[in-house]
Amino acid sequence: MDALIFKIVIFVILFAIGWGFGRHTEKKHLDALAEQEQRLAYITLDNSRFQTSADAGHLISSNVVISHDYFKYVLANIQNFFGGRLTHYESVLERGRREAIVRLKLQAEKNGATHIMGVRLSTTELGMQGGMVEVLAYGTAMLQLHCK
Repeated sequence: MDALIFKIVIFVILFAIGWGFGRHTEKKHLDALAEQEQRLAYITLDNSRFQTSADAGHLISSNVVISHDYFKYVLANIQNFFGGRLTHYESVLERGRREAIVRLKLQAEKNGATHIMGVRLSTTELGMQGGMVEVLAYGTAMLQLHCK
């Protein structure tokens, strides 16, 4: 009986340590994203389908693969059992989308563009049971904005 209690205590301690490190790493990533988003705010995005421009543009794309940690996986399975929103997976998707947009803006900045037209995001689940998600972002980088 004492061995079982000892194993449970060890599991809870390791789980808490892993969960803490996961939250810390995610917070660092979100802070870095916020910093980059603020720096790249001068590059505007437009997701209109039928917009044209007299200026030359070129296709740019970016992608990111984000994985959840084991602890979010366990919590999401518990939450899934009872139903409702899987907020643990929502945060993974949000991070992936934000990172893909930041990388897209970095591509535009590298090419000297200040506007991205026709921005699209595509999300694909990778791995078993939603282990990873890939977010692909693409659009047309424009040097000037003279849209019709």
